[in-house]
Amino acid sequence: MTYPPPGGENPQYQLQPEPQPPTDPYMQGYNTTPPPGNYYQQQPPQPQYTQPGPPMMSPQVGVQQGYPTAPGSVLPPPLPPARQGGSLGVILAVVIGLVLVLGVAAVLIIPGLGDDKPDAKGGDEDKTTAEEEPSSEPVEEETTEEEDTGGTVDDDFATWGTPVNSDSFDANTPEGAALTYRLAADSDDNAALESVVCANPTDSMEFDRDWELENEGWGFGFLLWSMSREVSGGTEVWVGWTMDDSAPESQEDVDGGSGYTFTAVEEGGQWKLCDVEY
Repeated sequence: MTYPPPGGENPQYQLQPEPQPPTDPYMQGYNTTPPPGNYYQQQPPQPQYTQPGPPMMSPQVGVQQGYPTAPGSVLPPPLPPARQGGSLGVILAVVIGLVLVLGVAAVLIIPGLGDDKPDAKGGDEDKTTAEEEPSSEPVEEETTEEEDTGGTVDDDFATWGTPVNSDSFDANTPEGAALTYRLAADSDDNAALESVVCANPTDSMEFDRDWELENEGWGFGFLLWSMSREVSGGTEVWVGWTMDDSAPESQEDVDGGSGYTFTAVEEGGQWKLCDVEY
């Protein structure tokens, strides 16, 4: 071991200052005097807010109260408080209105639906009977109207005389004249056909006579029936055939479209035909 030479210092062996320990942050302030009074009861100073503009100044027109009037302010105006209860009242009113409307509709509609349901004691039969009953009224009205005409045009079958058929008849009768005309037209006997037409026939009678003279007869050979009646001072005679060759028994046989209705007149002691209806 060597020592530094006396009277001199080796720079390599110079003593360095002793390092200081780091400062403890928790030790700071413990040696200082605390501020007067209770530190934890002290309150921070409150900011002071001032209303812009003079206190008694009235708000400007079109400017919401509280909106800053200083130039360059960007703060929006305060929102008004939300109204409570307004929309709830409207909803309740709408609900109550719907309930009332549905209730009235149910009272008006439901009883009507029950009337159409047939009951267990033959409701359908009663309804059918009620619908069929008025059908007799028009028939009664038609009969009344026919009676009011005074019998000038009466279609009642009872007004017709006794039916006569083409196998045995008297030619000099209204029925005989009508039978002679139809038998002659069917067999093309033009002389017999013209012999039973009156001197002054109507246009309808002339047309039918000329047509029968110009056209050939059908030659059916059906058994014909004829009967007459008095109508408004004149004589009306019907001639035609029936489905079973039996005498006509109702007005339906007369109106069935199988016969002719002539107007007969007496000329020179002979019955002639002056008008025809199909």
